[in-house]
Amino acid sequence: MDRKKAKSSIRKNARAEKPYDTTKRNRRRASKTFTAPPPPSLPSSTSSSSLPGPPLTEFRKTCLDTIRERYPDLEPRDDWDILTLATTPLRLGTTAEIYAQLDRALATSIEALGEKETRNNVRKLLDMHMELTGVKPPPGSVDKFTFIRPIPDSRYSIRLFPGAFSDRQYCLDFVDTESGKPVNSPFEYELWAIPDPEAPWLSLPMSGKLHSIECAHGIRQKDILPGHEKFILRDGQTCVLIRPGKRSLRFTVPVREVEPDVKVDESMDVLNLPRVVRF
Repeated sequence: MDRKKAKSSIRKNARAEKPYDTTKRNRRRASKTFTAPPPPSLPSSTSSSSLPGPPLTEFRKTCLDTIRERYPDLEPRDDWDILTLATTPLRLGTTAEIYAQLDRALATSIEALGEKETRNNVRKLLDMHMELTGVKPPPGSVDKFTFIRPIPDSRYSIRLFPGAFSDRQYCLDFVDTESGKPVNSPFEYELWAIPDPEAPWLSLPMSGKLHSIECAHGIRQKDILPGHEKFILRDGQTCVLIRPGKRSLRFTVPVREVEPDVKVDESMDVLNLPRVVRF
């Protein structure tokens, strides 16, 4: 009995000797919470119709264009064939053999999702309008956003053409300088991304080897369709083309600028400073 009284006394004394009251301390902290002011308003983005890149394209049309190139003698029977032929690698064979592959794939999807949902999903996807990257311009076509520059000591040129502007993507491929036709890896080389030599402190101090989009998707070099190889770069990115036994070639991808649809917020003053100071 004496031990119980002693323990009870100790607990009471411990509660009485707490150095602060938790509830009161939390209230004092809450009353001093700092609220940051809202950030300044920014101009809205430009509408997609005026972006300096490929226009929005119906995915169905893109798939049909791909099918005509890959399977010129094959006629898709329905939306399932259109989507699968354009997006899924199939074993080449007779028309009947390819149709059989398509039917097996459709049966698998119907078993998992049901026929109605499968066909509705395919139709909705094909009806979407998308901003595509990697669609090559016809040989010889040049506009203000497409650039062809000869590679020194070579019969080939580098071509830069617009990709998806929303991601500031530019595409690169190699073309025959004389004919303008695109080619796949026409010589031994490596393509590297490097920090901007004019402002290296504005980017990560590292370099990285670049690979074609086909390689990034697991397609072996020998399996890339002739003239389809391409690289995805970014606006303002600096790259170096390295060739054994030849001088390296450096270039910087152009930056596309767009005037905003609305006026810039003028609720703040702007200091007039030069953008470049030369020694």
